[in-house]
Amino acid sequence: DDGGSSLIAQRGRTSQDDLGVLGLRRVVEGRQRVADASGGRMAAAAGGTMGAAAGGRRMRGGRRLKWEDEGASKPYEWRCAPDHGKVPAAIAATPRGGRAEDDVGEPPDGILKLQSAEGEVFEVRAELLWASSLIRSVVADAGLDEEIPLPKAPTEIVAFFLGLCAPSRRADDGLGLRDISEEDFGGLMWLAKLLDMQRVLLQQLAHLVNDEFPDVYVGIPAELQMLLLRHASDTLQSAALCHILRSVVRAPMSKMYASGIVLAITPLIGSQDEKVRAAALEAFMYFRVVEAKLVLLEHRDFGARANANRFLREATRSDETVGAVLQLAANHHSFLVREAAAKALGGIASVGHELAVQTLADLLADEAREVREAASGALRGIGGTDDPVVIAAVIRQALSEDWPVRSAALAVLAAIAPSKRELVEDLATAMQNGGATMAKMAAARVLQSMRSVKELRDSTQRDSEEQHDDSVGPRWGDESGEED
Repeated sequence: DDGGSSLIAQRGRTSQDDLGVLGLRRVVEGRQRVADASGGRMAAAAGGTMGAAAGGRRMRGGRRLKWEDEGASKPYEWRCAPDHGKVPAAIAATPRGGRAEDDVGEPPDGILKLQSAEGEVFEVRAELLWASSLIRSVVADAGLDEEIPLPKAPTEIVAFFLGLCAPSRRADDGLGLRDISEEDFGGLMWLAKLLDMQRVLLQQLAHLVNDEFPDVYVGIPAELQMLLLRHASDTLQSAALCHILRSVVRAPMSKMYASGIVLAITPLIGSQDEKVRAAALEAFMYFRVVEAKLVLLEHRDFGARANANRFLREATRSDETVGAVLQLAANHHSFLVREAAAKALGGIASVGHELAVQTLADLLADEAREVREAASGALRGIGGTDDPVVIAAVIRQALSEDWPVRSAALAVLAAIAPSKRELVEDLATAMQNGGATMAKMAAARVLQSMRSVKELRDSTQRDSEEQHDDSVGPRWGDESGEED
């Protein structure tokens, strides 16, 4: 156009004041190459300073913060509360969607020259790209006059990237997510990774999502949704963030991609925004991935823990999953989580699993009745029948001085050790005769249960013998046969 021709006529460079207008228009209106590209050199300089960067970023003493400090406010505590007297392990907290960058110092007052794959040169103020470790390294070695090559970065992608990163970018620049194809997105992320500016790019893309939501929502690539959740969730508006949370877990994905989704969503369960918390929890309850369910086992909501338990019992068993649940069962500070983990072990551990049996046997001595009952039920499921290792682990608890522990252990022994019936009866009788009232009642229940089992077994055996006799009939040569 006329403006572009007059600018190029001035020694083949674009003035800094007319920065993005020319570069962005080329991308949005069909990405045509600049006229006179064979001999001219294009300079797309980012005018203005970094003072009022988009998204509320600000400079303080050479250190850029990419989130607004929350002051004394605290994130919502979604994990189960610790037992009385127990202190939970410290959990490293990261501000939602961002972290403080390393102190990179003050940028020099000068112009950088970036060379695209086609050989065209962009002149950019140094402060615009000073967050890039690559740029800082090149400047330290060669100064500002050195042209910095960007291999495999087409001219249109470089122009697009610089336009997105410009602090003066406005919603009416004509740039939108609809203009970014999947191929363009891949090129943008590759360039951002080369420059070590992925977080800066994602923050700006999040602003585009906010500007165009909800119209653009259906067109956001799944990979971009995950990256936005993980690195720019503080920039996304609540409505857009909730939609992405509900969508991203429903897309087909690989195991590695699913793990990244779990890492991205987990901090959002503790969001101060109630709608975001609800959407994150809903996403995890829908998400049929083991890592998500392990997170839900720690959630304070009973329905979330029950959802995780059902899924883990139906999921394919693996040593990795069993190990993670064992850690929760053995070491967690909340009895609610230990209870949920004990129940899960009863469904995911193989019969006779040594570590699972030992952990559940130890939980028979837990202070919480709910945990003891969950461990007792799980041991009956994976303890097998007359397994000497399991019996030895449970007998150790059956000799405890605390009657609740002895009672739980005796109930397990009665179910898994039919060959040790006399031993169990002796231990239960001793507890019934010398214990407190509650201990006597517990011992009586164990003895009654054993009698009921014995009576049922004897009755079944008699019925089986009678049916066998009826089916055989009189044998040749007996008295009844001679009479006939």
